[in-house]
Amino acid sequence: MNNRVVVRSLVTPEGNLVAMDDGTIVWRPTNGIRRQIKIDAIATVLLAIKGPHHTYDTVGIGDSNGGITLLSLPLLQVIERFSVQGGIVRSLCVVSSAVSKFLAATQDGTVWLIGPEVPSRTVQLFCHNAPITSLRLEEEMIHIQSGWNRRTYDWTGTTQYEFNHAEEFEVRAEKRANRRARILESQQRSSDTKQPLMLDLPALA
Repeated sequence: MNNRVVVRSLVTPEGNLVAMDDGTIVWRPTNGIRRQIKIDAIATVLLAIKGPHHTYDTVGIGDSNGGITLLSLPLLQVIERFSVQGGIVRSLCVVSSAVSKFLAATQDGTVWLIGPEVPSRTVQLFCHNAPITSLRLEEEMIHIQSGWNRRTYDWTGTTQYEFNHAEEFEVRAEKRANRRARILESQQRSSDTKQPLMLDLPALA
């Protein structure tokens, strides 16, 4: 009996990719043959990558052991394997699909540049001060989402912009609490105010 559980999934026009809790990766094409392969650890992030023909022909898989595996689609053949320090791979982002360069973020907040043409295949760029939820590259700026916090770095790791949603949430929560307190106070004053008696009007015959 198959008790495997899907831990990650990815939908593309060409088909669906699912990752199981035993490390199995399954490709279910829209048209074609179902294929599968097993990697060394549980997949934690899936990234579909478009090729020169503008179709998704590669998938990047980050795993719980700090590994990144590039597989071809639809055959699921291993193209490259990389390994970074910092724990679980939390996010992947394409730098250049033409030369297979990627950014990878790990559980401890470390951001890596990886690729076959990168010196030593992996280079640590900088370390964020918390686990990274997601990252993306836009106009040479690296945008980091870490829980409520959003920060933008340049390639040297220098912070260019920071916004903490938690602070905004706390301000809004305080305003809501103040509004509730004012409403309760108003209701209490209304209940304490003695209501005027309504006198019966004389009946006219």
